[in-house]
Amino acid sequence: MWVAVLLGLLALEFRASGVQRANDVFIDEVTYADLAGQIADGHMPSILGKPFFLHPPGSYALNALVMRLCGLEGHPLDLALQLRWVNTVLGTVTVVVCFLVVRRLVGTGPAALAGIVLASDPFVLRMDGRLMMEPPAGLAVLSGWLLVLLLVNRKWRAARLWLEICAGLVFGLAIVTKDMTVVFTVVPLLLGVFWRNTVPPLTAMRVIAAAMVPYAIYLGWITASGLLPQFVDQKSVGVLRMAGAVQMSGFNSVPGVTLTDRLMDMVGRFGTSYVLLGLSIVAGAIAAFSPLAERRVIGLFSLLTGLVGIYSVFFGAAEEQFGYCVVLAALASTPVAVMMVVDWLPRLRWTAVTASTLMVVLSLALGIQARSVVDDGLVRARDWMNTELPVSSKVGLTSVTGEFALLPHESWEVLPSLQSLRDGGAQYVLTQGRQLGEGYGFAAPELLDWLKNNARPVFTFTGPTSGDTVVWQLDRTKLDAAVAGGLILPPISGGYR
Repeated sequence: MWVAVLLGLLALEFRASGVQRANDVFIDEVTYADLAGQIADGHMPSILGKPFFLHPPGSYALNALVMRLCGLEGHPLDLALQLRWVNTVLGTVTVVVCFLVVRRLVGTGPAALAGIVLASDPFVLRMDGRLMMEPPAGLAVLSGWLLVLLLVNRKWRAARLWLEICAGLVFGLAIVTKDMTVVFTVVPLLLGVFWRNTVPPLTAMRVIAAAMVPYAIYLGWITASGLLPQFVDQKSVGVLRMAGAVQMSGFNSVPGVTLTDRLMDMVGRFGTSYVLLGLSIVAGAIAAFSPLAERRVIGLFSLLTGLVGIYSVFFGAAEEQFGYCVVLAALASTPVAVMMVVDWLPRLRWTAVTASTLMVVLSLALGIQARSVVDDGLVRARDWMNTELPVSSKVGLTSVTGEFALLPHESWEVLPSLQSLRDGGAQYVLTQGRQLGEGYGFAAPELLDWLKNNARPVFTFTGPTSGDTVVWQLDRTKLDAAVAGGLILPPISGGYR
């Protein structure tokens, strides 16, 4: 048990370091903090005055509970930064659970290596360092599989029924936190019934029945509130987004940004994470052929999770957070696959040892790099404007994150074109270079070029997430002349509301 404790301390150290400065604010964080605040105040979660059903409320309810217990309040941006500590704790527990899963499958040594990699993996640290729903969902997924492992290959015992119910309810918590986790929980369990008798049918039936309970309660509440039609409408859009039929977010929705471009751009930060994402399918397939049922069931979990990740990258929404559970699955199955390959081909033992050692060393190095960086440009820009600019200064915001993170403010508003900047009387403009340059903002990328040639930067911060976060002081004469000459630079299609 002391190994699990040490891994937990290592994971906590990585996650607590730079929790509020190592990752620039992500739009979802501010949205989720606002939804949690609404629940904490006793209201139904909503966005722009409409009930929000795109995702289930599990993570928002958890954060609302923390807010009530700790007395947290304030602007959603400040709440998001404070609530990041919740995922810091949850991510730490996930590392310990991963160790317990792998130890049960292949022993303490490989489990310790897997725990070190998960504790320091730069991509996982990025997710655990933000207010995202993936850390609580991922913890529930992995914890559920740990309970399932206790059921596989075991004869009936008096406590077995309760264990099945507990495993199902934990899976249910994952589903009511992020409903696409049904593919990482229920589907592999069902497949296990038919794949080489891996999971006893009655066990699968009881676990799945219990897993449906939390979501059934959620649906019952929606139906009783008369909101089922709105739920169906929003959930239909969510399914189409996941399938890739509707591209509203992710790099597949951005013209000119390819998978190769993104991988090359981020490989220096997340190289080991990419290896794990790729291993999830291969390792899962190998583990699925193990003679041991508990290894097979984890193999099925990894295989299906990896396939969903691959599909989302090439055809689906391709949002980076989809990779969180893929990394967890890869770290659960890869040690099993490596042990199986070494048993088949003993001459590869030292190759496996060398590769594992290299993976651990690189992951630790990239993890240290990830938590050492200062990447809080939007918060710094906000603080600078509040301190250095007169309260009445008119600031134009150009990105979606800027809108959600900085509004409401009496003299700031979304002004994403030259014409809106002129008509709105803007004196300053806030831009985030990477978001605008890749088409994720309201403003067209060409606005940046115009500002570089015609405005004066009065605040600049450069970070790996947003590139250059800049506050520009406008020259009203040049702005008026540009618009009068027909240079409007309208916002990108579908961006500005």
